[in-house]
Amino acid sequence: MNRVFDFFKTVWAWFYERTVIWFIFAFFLLMGWGQLYKNELALQAKEENLSCKLECLPMSNEFFQQQCWCYSNESTLIKADSKQ
Repeated sequence: MNRVFDFFKTVWAWFYERTVIWFIFAFFLLMGWGQLYKNELALQAKEENLSCKLECLPMSNEFFQQQCWCYSNESTLIKADSKQ
């Protein structure tokens, strides 16, 4: 039983001695994950904006409140899905 405890003590000592390295590793891992997530959100927003532009093609468009709006004239907006 002492061998098992000695083994766990050596493993714990190995991790404990490298605590700073583990924190640095976790920091960069989380930063990388955050960058990937940010890029995914930006790509999704670009795709939504492009699809909105294509729906309103001959007219101008606005994309706000997570919805696509098309200009029917200079001062009137209509939803893209109700556009004729």
